[in-house]
Amino acid sequence: MLPRVCLVYLSYNNRLYLEEVFSSWRMLDYPSEKLEMIVVDNASTDGSQEWLRAQNGITFFPSGENLGFAQGNNVGIEHALLSGAEYVYLLNGDAKLHPDAIKEAVFVAESDQAIGAVQSRIMLWKHPGIVNVTGGMVHFLGFGFAGNNGRSWEEVKAQVHNGQPIAYPSGAAVLYRASVLQKVGLLDPFLFLYHEDLELGWRIRLAGFTNVLSTESIAYHDYEFKRSIQKFYWMERNRILVHFSHLRWSTLVLLLPFLFFTECGLILFSVKGGWFKQKCLVYVNLLSPRTWAYVAKKRRESRLLRRVSDREIVSLWTGKIEHQETNSPVVDKLINPFLSVCWSILKRFIY
Repeated sequence: MLPRVCLVYLSYNNRLYLEEVFSSWRMLDYPSEKLEMIVVDNASTDGSQEWLRAQNGITFFPSGENLGFAQGNNVGIEHALLSGAEYVYLLNGDAKLHPDAIKEAVFVAESDQAIGAVQSRIMLWKHPGIVNVTGGMVHFLGFGFAGNNGRSWEEVKAQVHNGQPIAYPSGAAVLYRASVLQKVGLLDPFLFLYHEDLELGWRIRLAGFTNVLSTESIAYHDYEFKRSIQKFYWMERNRILVHFSHLRWSTLVLLLPFLFFTECGLILFSVKGGWFKQKCLVYVNLLSPRTWAYVAKKRRESRLLRRVSDREIVSLWTGKIEHQETNSPVVDKLINPFLSVCWSILKRFIY
């Protein structure tokens, strides 16, 4: 008997996508009595809420304010857990599904009770032969990025396999085991935007579960990298917060010199890129008592969850950032090779 799945779709001014997204749901090869569609709208102003209210067959939660990615999804996840779902599938507002997406993700999850999350293979909506994500990658300095982004599937498919462990699943299209979410908690609203999926994936691994890729569960994401100034604030703040929330102090001390020199470099990049003000605001936020209290609370929770060592956590980390829009000849030919060598040495001292 197939398990009950709740699909949580977070909409924010996604009116342009709704007809095609809903059409993809009608094509899903999964029993309708075992599948609930939960739609949360983050105070859209483009007519999305009006269109959604008129739809049948969905559980709709309109919000009067933008709750962010984490809390917006949590509204739907909480309903799913209360209604007895065995799995929760998160889907971005600008993503649609292949008919086999849910079935194939569940197939992988059911193969091993130690699997906490299954990442769908995410392809580009407008270029379906091009990969967007085959699993989240974590750089040892805290950067989270999309594995194999921008590469052709023909090039990638020989390098990945169904059920392959990954560092964390992208929240754009991922199946979570409900019992694992009940154990480790939901997405962290304090992070608001960016790295929330990374942080949840980290907690899943801390608790002794695995995150894996399903190559046969496919989603299509209308992804486009946007150099938003505000984006840099959330990415930089949350990168540091997540590292300091979950790594043991001995590991942080080992990484500290590299983190310090990275900050020096990022300050220079922020001046050149026009986001120096946002970088300064990150430091202001990190120095606030509220943030210290948050990190202290997260570290206590992390200790209670921990079933594995830092060595196991970092075993899936990398020393280089590849296939991203932010890459440059300096990164590819100088920074990545240098940091890769450093990481190959450093990780041997992490326990």
